[in-house]
This record gives sequence, structure tokens and C-alpha cells, in this order.
Amino acid sequence: VLSGVIALAKETSSGNRVIINLLEAGEIFGEMAAYSGQKKWPVTVSAHTDCTVMFFPAEKIVGCCNNICYCHQKMILNMLKIVSNRALLLNKKVEYHSLKTLRCKIATYLLEMYEKSGKSTFQLALNRNELAEFVNASRPSLSRELGKMRDEGLIDFFSSAIKIKNLEALKKLCE
Repeated sequence: VLSGVIALAKETSSGNRVIINLLEAGEIFGEMAAYSGQKKWPVTVSAHTDCTVMFFPAEKIVGCCNNICYCHQKMILNMLKIVSNRALLLNKKVEYHSLKTLRCKIATYLLEMYEKSGKSTFQLALNRNELAEFVNASRPSLSRELGKMRDEGLIDFFSSAIKIKNLEALKKLCE
């Protein structure tokens, strides 16, 4: 991704769209499919914002050049690191889906955004529809649960801004 943000999504067997990840400038996608040799990638890629992407033929990435040059070796090592990090991300996604309640999924997501921003007030990277897709819930259920969390004094929100008001209570939701 050269500029902008792209969304990686998958459609469930029931036809619901689930956002797997959002990628920003400097991040890559398709590397696992390139190394696996599969011709079809199992997710849909779409523009989340205006974006520019660069595509490489898979054989240019996974194959070695005849000279076995330093640059190519470095690229392969970097790809291995990226694929490993992606495996860790997918493991985290499995963790999300193993969480029992919508409340726990929301709390986990908000705590991750809090840690990433380092502030108790932060902007969500996803809109409500996308967040609902990310936690695999309906939009009304997500809004209802966010409203309950606000009424209980755990969080406050306005538009895409979230403020964590009771960090300790939010952490305890998934214990």
C-alpha cells in the first residue's frame, strides 16, 4: 500500500462481511498467498480510503535471482518476518472470535486501541458498521452494547472518538 488505507475482508457462509484487517501505507498484502502457491486469495481487498497500491508478480518475490544478490536475500528475510507477523495477527483474530460475549470483544478492541494510542481518548480506525463486522456482530447489537457501556460509566463516545472513563473496570470485563 503506497498511500491510503485498504480493508481486507472475508464473507462468511451466511453472507456477512467480516473485516480481517485494515492496512495503511507501507504495509503489504498477498504475501501468504504468494508463498503458498495458491492462485486465488481467500479474502477481498477493497479501498477503505482513497489509496494507491503497487502489485508485484508473485514469482518476482518468492523466487531467487540467479546472482543470489544481497538485496534479494534481504527481501526474502523481510518477507519471512512479515509472514510471521501476519501469522501472529491471525492468531489474535482467532482469539477475538473465541471471546464469548460481544461486550468482551468490544472491551478487548477498545483496550488495544487505548494501548496503541497511549491516550484515554482516541479515534476509532473503524466506523460503527466496520467495527460491527470486525467483532462479528450486527450494527444494532454493537450500538446497544456501546450505549450500555457508556451508561455504566466505562466509556464515553462522540462520533468516532472514544474516551475510556474506567480503565480498570473495562479490563475486568473479560476476566
